[in-house]
Amino acid sequence: MVTIKLTELEQQICNLLEDVTRHIHEQDPSMPQLVLRIAGGWVRDKLLGHGSHDIDIAVDHMNGYELAQHVNKYLKAHDYPVRAIAKISQNPERSKHLETATTSVLGLSVDFVNLRSETYNSDSRIPQMEFGTPLEDALRRDITINALFYNIHTRAVEDFTGKGLQDLEAGIVRTPLDPFRTFTDDPLRVLRVLRFASRFAYAVDPETVAAIRRPEIKRDLDAKISRERVGTEVDKMAAGPHPLLAIEMIVDYGLYNTIFRAPAHAVRWMESSEAMESETRAVELTAHVLGLLEAEAEAEAEAEAESEDKQSRRDSIVAHLVPSTFDAKTLPQARRALVLAAYMYPFHAVSMVENNRVTHAVNAVVRHSIKLPSNDGTVTVALHKSAAAIAALAQKCLDNTVDRVSLGRLIRGAGAMWPVSVLFAAAVDMLSSNASLADVSCKYRAFVSSVVEFALTEAYGLKHIVDGKAAAAILGIEPGPVLKQVLDMIMDWQLRNPGGSQEDCEAYVADTISKEISQQ
Repeated sequence: MVTIKLTELEQQICNLLEDVTRHIHEQDPSMPQLVLRIAGGWVRDKLLGHGSHDIDIAVDHMNGYELAQHVNKYLKAHDYPVRAIAKISQNPERSKHLETATTSVLGLSVDFVNLRSETYNSDSRIPQMEFGTPLEDALRRDITINALFYNIHTRAVEDFTGKGLQDLEAGIVRTPLDPFRTFTDDPLRVLRVLRFASRFAYAVDPETVAAIRRPEIKRDLDAKISRERVGTEVDKMAAGPHPLLAIEMIVDYGLYNTIFRAPAHAVRWMESSEAMESETRAVELTAHVLGLLEAEAEAEAEAEAESEDKQSRRDSIVAHLVPSTFDAKTLPQARRALVLAAYMYPFHAVSMVENNRVTHAVNAVVRHSIKLPSNDGTVTVALHKSAAAIAALAQKCLDNTVDRVSLGRLIRGAGAMWPVSVLFAAAVDMLSSNASLADVSCKYRAFVSSVVEFALTEAYGLKHIVDGKAAAAILGIEPGPVLKQVLDMIMDWQLRNPGGSQEDCEAYVADTISKEISQQ
């Protein structure tokens, strides 16, 4: 018998729920004795030795909302704190196929739902739901390691598929039923297989892989699953612990063009744009990005520990020169941005026409194919576009031929995320030139060193010491395109003269800039 070591709070919750089932039966002896099971992810994570606060209670002979009401009545009668029950309605587009009730038990949020069976028709991923047995409930789940139960009465793990425990031990992801049937019923399960395999670095069962590769499954994934759901799964993979494994599987299983496809509405690729690169470039670039980030994270950790590890400092590009750039707080956001940019790098040189406007293909992919926030498209395009300019300036920094104005312009254009842009440019350099980590680190460390030496690390926040209103008054011009040019010239002057005063700048506007704009 497989058991789980419970925390003190989990033990109290199980004891209390067991008391609730006895109380219900005492109140109505004609009712079958309820059996409560903790289902799914909590069981899996506890068996893996991970903490989990995601408790889902599956009940037989009663729906989840009814059970939650009984639990709250029991809590109130025994002077425990009681919270309102939240009823979460069915929402198949968000993979909520059955009504769920949520309430707080001893301070922990607990979901209640009844055991169920599912029946699908051929043209929809929305199942017909009925009360089911534990076996039926286990078999309807996406993968075997998510189909385990913990019986709170026997305090034992139950593996009704007969494969969940062995797959958890062997590190295998497979579907409880025939994978082709499973994916035909709900193609979203294809992406969930990839996500959980990449999350735990598990192997996908060969029969499951074969089903994923079938063209019918790819067509169903494209036709039946909302792009919001596709994007949610991709985002979780990108932000997960093994994003390289995720993109490797996406490419290897032939899913890249299904997931990151061009939008289906009236859009045409521009004939003048470059062709989309091979999706294998996404895999290679993701590997380089993660290697560079690992070096930064190690340098940050050693800086905090005041370590003198010289190898870490040699490999680090940013962290040893600009501390706290990739610390525990900022690293996840930077990592997500870099991984998404690497995933979509095959589109980096592709432009398209949408609504009679030229746009980068990446923006359309983000908006229409994976439905992530538009800012993700903006950031990705910025990383793609700035890579070549950063590479060129990095070489000048290495050759000691860079000037403060050029460097300052770039930092201002990249904004507060300029260190992220530098790492991405370094990764692209590794991809295009096959350069080693050591060579790339040396080149881009020279770039960061120059930024630090020129005191430009926060140049993106530099304000004009002579603003637009004052400049327009000095020059006697109205706001417009010319004023923007004037402000750019003022900023260049400030970058050339970091100690310059407002009076000096006003004189520059009156003498030099006025002559230049008068000649236009």
